[in-house]
Amino acid sequence: MLSIDRRSEIATFLRIRRARLQPEQLGLPRGTRRRTPGLRREEVAEMAGISTEWYAWLEQRRNVHPSMDTLQCIADALKLEPAERQHLLILGGYGPENGSNGVVHEAGVSPPLQRLMDQLECCPAWIMGARSDILAWNRAATVIHGDLHARQGIERNGIHGLFLNPRMRSMLLDWEAHARDCVAKLRLIYANYVEDPWFNELIALLQARSPEFAMWWEEHDVQLPQDGVKVYQHPEAGRLSFDYAILRVAGSNGVPLQLITYVPTSDTDTQQRMETFMRRSAEAIHA
Repeated sequence: MLSIDRRSEIATFLRIRRARLQPEQLGLPRGTRRRTPGLRREEVAEMAGISTEWYAWLEQRRNVHPSMDTLQCIADALKLEPAERQHLLILGGYGPENGSNGVVHEAGVSPPLQRLMDQLECCPAWIMGARSDILAWNRAATVIHGDLHARQGIERNGIHGLFLNPRMRSMLLDWEAHARDCVAKLRLIYANYVEDPWFNELIALLQARSPEFAMWWEEHDVQLPQDGVKVYQHPEAGRLSFDYAILRVAGSNGVPLQLITYVPTSDTDTQQRMETFMRRSAEAIHA
């Protein structure tokens, strides 16, 4: 059976998604005045081909374990996007990483991976674990994150830095859009680790110290990892624009990690700015 934490996540997610759908979107008559926004439970249940009582049990956190087919039918009824569908299945115990039993085993970074990053002299690159802890990085990554060697524990976490590090928050242009995306990606990963105290430690800290994170976390939005562009206003190097990619790699013990690489955008002067900044930084170190 599913844990109470997992059942709570499923219940909240279903209620929020049901409230966002209007009858007209599904070709249903609006009928009489509705007391709450969105679809009724019985409407979702009918479209999913299950009983209203059984669907209600899911939203009430009852101790039931829906099959994958049932969750797929509910996802169809609620018109879930691919990331939302994957999220629901993972919460239900059908995700690719659920064999971990919800326990995060942090991985080491192999020497070849570190050498690969070190070869990217003007391209910031770093490797993150399941909850976005930064495990390894190259020298160019300090342009984005500052001195990572000076940080310990949870302060060397990418999401912690994005929300609670004033330097990072002020540098990243269009911070709110990127921060919201970050929360949605974390939500999707979190579905694998709902019961993990180590993961929940990070969530609780961010909820307590960042009003924005707390608000967006409760929206239960999810998003698949995707490439994109980020622009920074660096206090010394100036305006830096990067195309970024997120690659899945294996840690030293087989645990999946994420390699994040930033490549200077081709139609900007970021490459030249990075070369100048990295050269001056090296000269300052050896002065």
